Amino acid sequence: MLKIVVLMKKKAGMSRADFIDHYENVHSVLGRKYLGHLFLNYVRNYPQGPMLPGGAGESSTPYDCITEIWLRDEAALNEMRAIIARPDVSAVLKADEQLFQDKAESHFLIVEEHRDG
Repeated sequence: MLKIVVLMKKKAGMSRADFIDHYENVHSVLGRKYLGHLFLNYVRNYPQGPMLPGGAGESSTPYDCITEIWLRDEAALNEMRAIIARPDVSAVLKADEQLFQDKAESHFLIVEEHRDG
C-alpha cells in the first residue's frame, strides 16, 4: 500500500473557513470524480492552532490542510499520475487550485507509513 501526503497552504488573503469550504465542497469533489476509484482512503486534516508548549514549532503550522490518500499499489499511483496528466483533467484541477491554494507553498509527498500493531 502507498500513501500520499499533501501539505497544503491556502491562497493569501483567503479565510480559513472559505479555504475549508472550497476544499471540501469543490476540490475534493473533483478529486473523487477523477481519482476516487483509486483511493483506498482519503482524509483531509485541518490543523487547529499551535502545537503543545515545549514541542518543536510552538507557532501554528505553516500548512492549512494535511491531506492523506492511500493507494493500493504503484500501479494505482501510475494510473493517478496518468489521469492528472490528461489535458482535460489537468486544466480543471489547475484552474480550481488557483482559486484556493498557494501552490508554491504546498507540497506533495509519497511516504512510507509505519504503524504499531
